Amino acid sequence: MGYDFHVGPEGPRLFEINTNAGGALLNGLHTATLCRPERLACACRELLPVDAMEERLFATFAAELEAARPGATLARAAIADDRPDAQALRAEFELFRALFARRGVDAAICDTAALLRVPGGLALGGERLDLVYLRDTDWRLEAPRSAALRAAYLADEVCVTPSPREHHLLANKRRLALFSRADLLLRLGASAEDARTLAAVVPETRTLAELGLEPAWATRGEWVFKPEAAFGSRAVYRGDKISRRKLEEIAGLGGFVAQRRVDPGKIEVATESGPRSMKFEVRAYAYRGEVLLLGARAYEGQVANLRTPGGGFSAICVVREGVGAAPC
Repeated sequence: MGYDFHVGPEGPRLFEINTNAGGALLNGLHTATLCRPERLACACRELLPVDAMEERLFATFAAELEAARPGATLARAAIADDRPDAQALRAEFELFRALFARRGVDAAICDTAALLRVPGGLALGGERLDLVYLRDTDWRLEAPRSAALRAAYLADEVCVTPSPREHHLLANKRRLALFSRADLLLRLGASAEDARTLAAVVPETRTLAELGLEPAWATRGEWVFKPEAAFGSRAVYRGDKISRRKLEEIAGLGGFVAQRRVDPGKIEVATESGPRSMKFEVRAYAYRGEVLLLGARAYEGQVANLRTPGGGFSAICVVREGVGAAPC
């Protein structure tokens, strides 16, 4: 899981939840190369060496398989995406393949369309798979390329992680409309403390249909409009930048939410051309309630990206209480 926060004067605000949380290894290894434990251990807490970081991440896959098939051995896995060689994070697929290999798992990177249904299971290149690490953003496995994977998943013949179920329950942006409402959370059985915390941290989110076209237009500067099942800032519109025509268009399409706008924090970044002020967001990579590691992205522009010169993935040092930020 990836939980994305803007951090401002009022504290962190959770603006997005992802089951397909790319960048964990790229960001984590980047952090490990910058934060040397011998230099920073006195200032930072929970600095992870590379081996410990990889072990935490690998343990999540073992736990997923154990939950799906108690006692099963993870011997062969596929890292699947739509046209993987064209993906911006293609290098991370190789890092995961190597991580699996170091722990005795035969893993291959493949196009989702290359997965084939076989009697009682799913296969790649004629070899039965125990697990599919799904980087594809076809959340509901509806695209033709996902047909074999969908059939095997529905038949409970292969462990798929992250699965459509997790995305539906947690990452669909309609859930943010629930998580930002303490009264609804209480009605569903959440504790009073959890309901208060979520409602305070998650910016107010409503479906665009619920908000209504005219109120949305009148208060557009207060909102960000997002499709409920998009990713990577695709088709996301800041209200202060949107035209009436575009707002009417997305309202007609349906499936959009309006989220109360919370601006990202800013940080000064040293670049080859000198210091630059950039926006940043923080991602907590987590599994079953445990934060595995933290990462950040620094960027310029309307939405987060990896193209800003001097920006991209950034290391995070969690400073110990009572210790200054400067390493000793």
